[in-house]
Amino acid sequence: MSSRTRATLGAAALAVLALTGCAQVLDQVDRFARQEADQILGTVTLDEVDRDDPFAGSPAADFGVGFDTPEPAAEGDFTAEQVEWALDRTRLLLETVYLDTDAVFDEDNSEFTGLLTGESLAWYMDHLGHEDPELDSRHLPFNLTAGTAELIGDEIRVDGRMWTETDRDPSGWDYLAVRTEYVVVYPIARPGKPVSTRMVVTHLGEVGFYDLGDGTLEAWPNWHRAVAPVHCLPDQFTFTPAFPGDLPEGDRPEGRVQDAYDLEAAREQDDCGTVRGT
Repeated sequence: MSSRTRATLGAAALAVLALTGCAQVLDQVDRFARQEADQILGTVTLDEVDRDDPFAGSPAADFGVGFDTPEPAAEGDFTAEQVEWALDRTRLLLETVYLDTDAVFDEDNSEFTGLLTGESLAWYMDHLGHEDPELDSRHLPFNLTAGTAELIGDEIRVDGRMWTETDRDPSGWDYLAVRTEYVVVYPIARPGKPVSTRMVVTHLGEVGFYDLGDGTLEAWPNWHRAVAPVHCLPDQFTFTPAFPGDLPEGDRPEGRVQDAYDLEAAREQDDCGTVRGT
């Protein structure tokens, strides 16, 4: 299963656009029917994770363990020092969202909140628990539903890149964009149970940095993600992992089967789709 969310903090619009969905493991009936027809298009692997080598047999075996930053250089009206600060702040934001296990597994997003300032922080706090799920700023962090999973081992693998460009928002404000494209992989197990899987998150987006007039920059995250394997539960800001043997919950997946590690496929993924190869 794969779930997709989009969350945007826009300095001009002051709005978060959140879209939730997922791609699920094909249920037993679907899988048997496809096998009979020799038309298995690919599902999330049902093999349990080797707890001594949890990334073995997956692309993540060759991934790193952090978010690397490129060498800073001046971009347009932004100095090399400002660019360096923006890259470092982007790295910290990504680390607090994806590598802070208190955040991912226990919904403690305080480290992420602590990196927001000024209007972006005010907007985030004002929209926590918004009555419209699509405007709930809790979509910005990455949280699993509490009590549904625990990390196997002590490593989370990461692969991807970030780079800088200058851009202009729809209101005509120039800003420094730190573009981000990453795949983040978690070996997880159901707490207290032997069943396990690898969860793959494909992250795409940017952090926009606005000069406040005195050289200080304010960060506005703007990203979306696809997550697999999870249940496609609408209007939910946390992700509920789907383990081998689970019956699908929520919406049924649509569209062609996609590679869970494919960033390009994640750009076009529907709200809920089917993936293979976690």
